[in-house]
Amino acid sequence: MPNRKTNAISARSGVIVALCACAGLLLLGRWVLTAGALGDDPSPYWASGIHADYDLPHGAREQLEEVNEQIDETERDTLQLLNTELDPIHQIQTLGKLELFDRALSVKKNEACSTCHMPYTGDTGPSPVLNSTTAAYPGSVRSRFSARKPMSYTYATLSPVLHYNATQHDFYGGNFWDMRATGWRLQSPAAEQAQGPPTNPVEMGLPDSACVAHRVSVGRYESLFVKVWGPAIQSIHWPTDVDKICGTPSGKDGAAPQVNLSSEDRAKVNTIYDQFALSIAAYEASPEVNAFSSKFDAYLAGSATLTPSEKHGYELFNGQAKCNTCHLSGTASGATGGSVADAAPVFTDFTSSNLGVPKNPDIPYYYEDKPDKYGFVANPVGIKFVDLGVGAFLSGAQGTPVPDKSWMQYAPAFDGKVQVPTLRNVDKRPYPGFVKAYMHNGYLKSLKEVVHFYNTRDKQCPTPNDPNVKKTCWPAPEVSANEDTTVGNLGLSDADENDVVAFLKTLTDGYTSKSSVDLSSVQENIRARRESQQN
Repeated sequence: MPNRKTNAISARSGVIVALCACAGLLLLGRWVLTAGALGDDPSPYWASGIHADYDLPHGAREQLEEVNEQIDETERDTLQLLNTELDPIHQIQTLGKLELFDRALSVKKNEACSTCHMPYTGDTGPSPVLNSTTAAYPGSVRSRFSARKPMSYTYATLSPVLHYNATQHDFYGGNFWDMRATGWRLQSPAAEQAQGPPTNPVEMGLPDSACVAHRVSVGRYESLFVKVWGPAIQSIHWPTDVDKICGTPSGKDGAAPQVNLSSEDRAKVNTIYDQFALSIAAYEASPEVNAFSSKFDAYLAGSATLTPSEKHGYELFNGQAKCNTCHLSGTASGATGGSVADAAPVFTDFTSSNLGVPKNPDIPYYYEDKPDKYGFVANPVGIKFVDLGVGAFLSGAQGTPVPDKSWMQYAPAFDGKVQVPTLRNVDKRPYPGFVKAYMHNGYLKSLKEVVHFYNTRDKQCPTPNDPNVKKTCWPAPEVSANEDTTVGNLGLSDADENDVVAFLKTLTDGYTSKSSVDLSSVQENIRARRESQQN
């Protein structure tokens, strides 16, 4: 649920959204002019000199400041729990929440994990201006953007450790769009995912993981960290220049200053970084994040009724629309019985897929090919960069270690694929007009666009700047290899598309106040529905 500032901020943001709509038109106009000047290169207006004179889209800076106000308030409220008696489970979950809402864990102390993952948007991007323009979010160094939109961490703890199924010829599990948080080292993909952003130069940007330990050690919840994990964090001998080092972003060739520690203290901070991540995973696994409290959950429990539109959308989801092929709803055709997975389906199969999504040239990462003031170049190849997703990870080309070298042989078969996300909270937003970005690169801006893309993707536009883009035709995919042919020409009517959207909206948590459902009741209802479908 949004905190008590959300309504006020939403009201102010309403003005910004209106400005954003105008800004979007201006952006489109300037984009068209730039595209015309550069031929086939559809570069947005910020394409040249991004680090020299680039500023965030109009209204984005103000929205990020408002988000950070919310983050600070959530942190203050959560800190009050330190004065209460917490059992061990709630101690570690509270610690993880405080870490997620701590802006001091970024190089400029201006960005928390939650800056890109707020609860009232389903733990994804909270700025409608950025969602409708850049899709990707700026890091602690505001001129640095990542290559993808923020992925929701809601229900991410249910993803298994990444593994290859030789029978299915597929990878299952992991976290991140490219599955690189495999979970093999900590046996928790969610924990390993939590270790990525703090030291990623284009995200929170700390130069050394030791900086997390240092800033926690001098922060406001150090006592809780000690209570959960022991006093090792208090025994580290920090050098006198640690604050200067931890406030210095990565520079030329990605070089980053390191905190000078003894081998003994280095071992301690490495362990503390693991503990930091495991605490976050504990919070992300809590009912506060994985609530299972949507209208659909109530429907499965027999305590809510779907509208005719929602019910028809549910039928299409499991049938003609073929959504259930990857976003498992727990009611697969021909299945029998009623398992826990049926009672609380996660709406993903934890695999990956290439749906043929077009390149999104609005992401600034494509133009970060020049040194910023620290000498850092995020994307040396510029607009030529192609996001190969899981394939890039498996090949080893992106730099993340591949835990099982035998996996590398499968890289070409996974080029262009990204993890299938959960659809739970896919429509969660603080107010109806709030713009969300969809797909790994944020190319689509509404659930209607998403369903229409699945339905009509195979109708490609004759030119990239065709006026009917997203209406009657689509640009070519960014990666054509390994494209999923299950979807693309579904034959759904406009009304059918709307009904699928109506069903997707039933997956938003908060419909019920209960964080769990009566599994026996759900299983009985599922059996009855399956029997009626099979008769």
